[in-house]
Order: sequence, then structure tokens, then C-alpha cells
Amino acid sequence: MSWELIDSYLRNKNVAQMEIDSFNQFIDQKLNDIVAENALIVPKIEEVRIELSNIEVEKPRIMEADGSPHEEFSPMEARLRNRSYAGPLYLTMRLFRRDVEQDARRTFIGDLPIMVKSNLCWLNQKSPEELIELGEDPKDFGGYFIINGSEKALMTQEVLASDRVLISQGEKGVVSEVISTRGAFKGRVRILRSPEGLLYVSFPTSPRKLPLVSLFKALGLKTKKEVFDAFPEEKEIHNDLLLNWEECDISTEEEALDKIGKYVAPGQVIDYRLRRAREVIDGFLLPHIGQDEPARLAKAYYLAMMSTKAIERAYGLRGKDDKDHYSNKRLELSGKLMEHLFRYSFKYFVKDLRFQIDRTVTRRRKLNISTVVRPGAVSERIKFAMSTGNWIGRSTGVAKFMDRVNYLAPLTDLRKVKSQLAKTRELYEARDVHGTHWGRLDPIETPDGPQCGLVKNLCFMAEVTTEAKEAPVEDFLHKEGVKLKKL
Repeated sequence: MSWELIDSYLRNKNVAQMEIDSFNQFIDQKLNDIVAENALIVPKIEEVRIELSNIEVEKPRIMEADGSPHEEFSPMEARLRNRSYAGPLYLTMRLFRRDVEQDARRTFIGDLPIMVKSNLCWLNQKSPEELIELGEDPKDFGGYFIINGSEKALMTQEVLASDRVLISQGEKGVVSEVISTRGAFKGRVRILRSPEGLLYVSFPTSPRKLPLVSLFKALGLKTKKEVFDAFPEEKEIHNDLLLNWEECDISTEEEALDKIGKYVAPGQVIDYRLRRAREVIDGFLLPHIGQDEPARLAKAYYLAMMSTKAIERAYGLRGKDDKDHYSNKRLELSGKLMEHLFRYSFKYFVKDLRFQIDRTVTRRRKLNISTVVRPGAVSERIKFAMSTGNWIGRSTGVAKFMDRVNYLAPLTDLRKVKSQLAKTRELYEARDVHGTHWGRLDPIETPDGPQCGLVKNLCFMAEVTTEAKEAPVEDFLHKEGVKLKKL
């Protein structure tokens, strides 16, 4: 082994760089994406609306007791004064009443904790001499936060890959499932092929055993030819399709939608049932493909692909997928965890904004942006999660005190990987060392007891890449002629 190469790598590489890159991506891209998801706020009083745009985060600073701002607020000062190292958040807000702009301003909406050594940190790109002058350790690698004077590291979370079809086999038959993710929403879509060859679909808010052919008709594949054209020409697949087509007792798109409508809106008139069924299909069935009417056909073809895999597994034409294989896992770094937390906090801020507008108008008070914005709505939730470690989705222990016993202790804190599986269950396979851990995860470094195999450590030379944009890949495919087949 070339020790010179390893020595060179560790000398020139910041061990916490992947955490810093992840946080920088959250600040540069994800914040504006979250604001774009909630760009228009329409309260119950319909004549009023607020448009949100252009969120900005400034470098950390604090307000002193006399009200004067303290610029260049360093991490060491935050530690010594038991303060949070956080930067102010500003949001451009425009208030309209009866389509006439009443107020527009850049508004302070709260504070966001800033990662040490990230682009927004005062220590970024400082020389060792300048760091010593500020009272900082020039060998400190950053990648952590300072909350109320305490150093907090976010533990990387190991989750199953979203938008990836996985095939498994159980007592009830073959299951083809995907975790479809869009924004904060995660929905599990499952296709079950029973031992008799019948195919059933389940997705959030759907009837429990919805026949696949019924859903195809609701999505716009109305004729037998249209359904069969969505599948490859293999006799095993066509045998199963013929069986499912014969078993389906629904002939029209309206009947198929009404079957879903009776489940999601029982006892309502037919027009309302049909509308609710369409809303459920658009919103909760494979939302990563799209949440509007044009995406329905693409969803039908995606379900056909999932069904094909289930049928092929039933006939022994393909193997099962291994959920413990690391290609089927994703690691959520600090930036992704902060994205989940900020999205949740911002949705609460939007909800609070609606309530404040409704209350102000009902009480006949003057309506302007400064009176309806409550900055604590964002800051309180972020600070609470980072102080306690209780995160979105009932995760616990995500933020933990960084151990400073020796130089290696904080390094291992930043390289820890925690599985979201329950520690009370046996789960022998999930706890075992898998072949794909080689070179990525340390096979020895794991705690004894109930957390054994669920809390792991990344190797020092392992790197986790940040999220890439999908649009350039989609544009390239469209240029190469890959397009959705129209009926």
C-alpha cells in the first residue's frame, strides 16, 4: 500500500469537506427551491394574497442588548458567550389586495444556523495565522454547528433510495415497490402479484387492493391494445395480462375513477367523487413523475414497468433485489438534513402567515407585511430540533454534542452513519457486514448492544457526493429523441 499517497490525500483534503459541500448546496440551491414550492400564499380572505421570492442568508451576526448589530460574529465568540452561530434570513414579500400591490419589502424572517467553515462562515478561506488571531484552531476541519454555545454535529442518515424500483418476494406473492418522493412528501407505491397471477396496486389514500387494470383505465389506457402495448412482448407477461384483463369488471374511465372516488370520498355525489379521485391520482400516485394531468400517461407506463418486473420475478426470469446492497441506499448529509428541517419550519411559517392575515383582516386592523410576519416561527423549530436532536420523521439523535476528548473523537463524530431502522428489532441481515461496504464503511467500528450494525462509520477516504440536478440529463435525453409515447 502506498502510504505516501494516503499521507498526501489526508494532508490536502479536509475530512469534513463533503459535509461543507452539502451545506453549501442547501444554501445556494435548496433554500430557493423550498420558497418556490410555497411562492403564493392565499389566505381564507380571497381578496388578499402574498407572493414570496428571493430568500437570502447573511453571514452570522447578533444583536447586542442595546439593539446595535454586532458584525463579524466569530465561532469562538459564540462558544464563549453561549450564543448560536446563526445568520439572518431575509425574504422578499409582496402583499396584494384585490390584485393591487399594497406593500413590498425585504423582510427578516428568522435566523438559520451556519456551519463552521462553510461559504457563509467568517472563517472561510482564512489563513492559519488569521485563524490563530481569531482564537481558532488552524487544524479544525469545521463541518459542525454551534447552538447555544455547544458544538453540534449532524449524524449522517442511511435511508433507502427514493424513486428506485425494488423487487421482493413474500408469502402473499411478489412485490414490486418504489418510494416516490417529491419535496417533503414520500409515498410508497406497491404492486403485488398474487400466486394466482392477479396484479394489485396500493399507494397512499388508495383502496387497499386496487386491480392494476382498473388503475390503467383511470390513467387513460382504455382499450386492451393500449394496455398490452405498454408491456414488452413476452408470453409469460401476456398470459398474466390476459388473466387480469378478464378479471377486471370495469369498462370505462369514469367507472375506474368512481371506484377510487368511493373510497376517498364515500357518500358524496358522483361529480365530487370523480374530482377527488383525479386529485388523489395526481397528488399521491408516483408524485416524482409529476402532479398534473399530462403526467398520468407517464405514470401508467411506469406502473407497467413495475408490473413487468414483478411478473418476471414470479416466473424466475429475474432475481430479487437486495435492500442491504449499498446501491439501494442513500446517505443524507448535513445539507439534506437541514433541507428537511427548513422545509418543515417554512411550511409552519406559511401556515402562521395565513393565520395572522386572517386575524388582522377579521379584526379590521391595518394590513401590512411587518404586522403579519412572526420571525420566531422559523427560528424556534430549527433551534429546537438542533438542541434536542429530534428531527423530522420521528428520527432521534440526529444532532449530537461533538466529542472533543482528543483529535480523533470529533473526526469519528462527523463520519458516523445511522440507519433509520428500529434498534429494538432483530433485523440480522441489516446488521451484517455486506460485501458492498468494502472500502466505504468500517466493518469493525460499530457499537455493542442494540445499535450494533445500525450505527456505522464511513472510512476516512470514503466520500459522499452531493445531489445532482436532473434537468440536464432530461434535456439530453429529449435531444436524443427519448420522448413519451402518445396514444
